[in-house]
Amino acid sequence: MGKLKPLVEKEVKDLLRDPRIYIGLMVPIIIMPLIGFAMSTAMRSATEVAAKDLKIALLDYDGTETSSSFISLLTHMGLKVPTVSADSLDGALEEARTLGSKALLIIPKGFEEGLLSFGRVRIEVYSIIESVGMGSVGVYSAIDHALNTCSEMLSAMLITKLGPGLKPDVIREPLNITRYTIIKDRVIEVPPQALFGQLMMGYGIIVPMVLFILAITVTQMAATATAVENEEKTLETLLTFPVTRYDILMAKLLGSSIVAVLGGILFTAGFLLYFQGMFVMPGLETGVGGVFRALPPPPPEAFAVLAVTLILSILFMTSLGIVIGALSSDVRMSSSLLGIVIVPVLIPSLLIMYGDLRALPLVLQLFAYALPTSYPMIMAKEMVTSTIPVEVLYGIPYSAGLTLIVVYATSKLLAPEKLLTLQHKLRLRRMKGRQARELERKVT
Repeated sequence: MGKLKPLVEKEVKDLLRDPRIYIGLMVPIIIMPLIGFAMSTAMRSATEVAAKDLKIALLDYDGTETSSSFISLLTHMGLKVPTVSADSLDGALEEARTLGSKALLIIPKGFEEGLLSFGRVRIEVYSIIESVGMGSVGVYSAIDHALNTCSEMLSAMLITKLGPGLKPDVIREPLNITRYTIIKDRVIEVPPQALFGQLMMGYGIIVPMVLFILAITVTQMAATATAVENEEKTLETLLTFPVTRYDILMAKLLGSSIVAVLGGILFTAGFLLYFQGMFVMPGLETGVGGVFRALPPPPPEAFAVLAVTLILSILFMTSLGIVIGALSSDVRMSSSLLGIVIVPVLIPSLLIMYGDLRALPLVLQLFAYALPTSYPMIMAKEMVTSTIPVEVLYGIPYSAGLTLIVVYATSKLLAPEKLLTLQHKLRLRRMKGRQARELERKVT
């Protein structure tokens, strides 16, 4: 341990001195909140501007006192309701566009007669879409809200007319339904749909996404740091020191993991700020905090299993990053080879985030379970609603064994003569591919 400590300090300092590392560390916490703020501000401002001057053109074929009262209701709700007169639908739509209306509302003949006979009347609404921006969502939601409110008011008037002592709310909804959800023997007064949506967003998407980014970050850092040492010829010098290759490898694993955890914390903070900005958008207020406070906390052993699987995942991905960096003669080559690692990790991550692994075909299940990075994501997704998944328990020794194999193979790879041979072969293959593309370009 005495020999390992200065090597780990060296790796951490080398990583923190490299300005390219800071780009990956600082970009998420700066860019993601800006994206969330920009999207929420754009939608809120567009909705407010549209709502201030929201026009609904109206074509009244009934022309009765009841239809006039209905128009007055819409006006009192803050809508501008200019009337149009046309003999055809095309003419009415053209006049509505000229007036700058967002929709055309047609009251058919027999509107008053149908209401007074306690029948259901038909109203036609033609929404005029001229933009697909996010503000349009709020505009047409405001129109629907106004029409639904008018419908409830008319319903209350009709019910009161039938019986002065009747309560319209009770007549419309005679069942007073209180919904409860049971999670781990705890009864929560929350509808299951709302709870599922928030659990899906929190534990099903955000946490696995953070773990995926952490895995990619640690791989990228290890690959970049090792490739920089190759590029500056310091790795070959380090291998000539009286230090075992295993100590050098472990120092790189621990150093990259420490800096990657820092990057994961910054990314998580940026991700949470992004969603905080998104949740204040009109119509997306969710009240996540109160629901999550009512959930039963995960047991301590669940956090222990999550920590073990996460550590094994980080060590596995770091060793792969060191292999990529060792095989690369420069940083550009390591970036191209990094894509070979990202894609196989990305596919199981998407399957875990948006699906149920147990319901997938066996081939996809085996593909997901073959990667140690899948197990912390599975654990994070299932730790609230269920016990520790048995596949995660089996995955711990598997991940440990696979990580040891990769670490051992990587330590054997860290030999100057082997590195030079492999780098030379990869460089030749890359040059041949480039020459073939240039020749094909000249021929065509």
